[in-house]
Amino acid sequence: MKKSIYLLRHCDYDNPKKILPGRLPVPLSSKGIEQANLLKEYFADKSIANIYSSAVERCKQTAQIIADNKIPIIFDKRILETLSAYQGYWGENHHENGYHFFSHIQELGGEGLANLKLRVSDFWNEIIPEIKENTLICSHGDPLQVLYSHIHNLPLVDDNEVETNIPGWMEKGEFIELIFKGEKLIETKKPLQLSPQLR
Repeated sequence: MKKSIYLLRHCDYDNPKKILPGRLPVPLSSKGIEQANLLKEYFADKSIANIYSSAVERCKQTAQIIADNKIPIIFDKRILETLSAYQGYWGENHHENGYHFFSHIQELGGEGLANLKLRVSDFWNEIIPEIKENTLICSHGDPLQVLYSHIHNLPLVDDNEVETNIPGWMEKGEFIELIFKGEKLIETKKPLQLSPQLR
């Protein structure tokens, strides 16, 4: 029997100071709430049995809006946002001039992509034998990209070479549908972001 597993990046969030939100409780923006409601409509007839989610606020809100008190949500620490010492750092240009999210690791600690792979692959390897019905996984950009690489047996990119055009990368509110027959992946659909026209 076929089943779909959807990898969903949380929706847009309020960030007027352009901080690195990390695991801080930054809520969804009005745009993010609209995105989440479109996703709720989209997934309403997809027979989603469970939602696995990061408990970071933007993921939690996204999952709760989609679930609409009708779908069980399982919060799992293994799909949390990457742990970064720069969490909460403020700056208009912190993504420019060579700055990188992982550049602090040697001096301050935190996670790199290899660390991230250990926890997301452990999460995946545990849940995949148990999933019998359509399932949604709501997490963050880096964990989902690393999980996508694990599922597709792709090599990890270097911490200093992370780009947004690599396989498995999604923008806020985008999702990828993975279609399985048993535990075998048979089809991967490209990232989709809903618009009001798809209501």
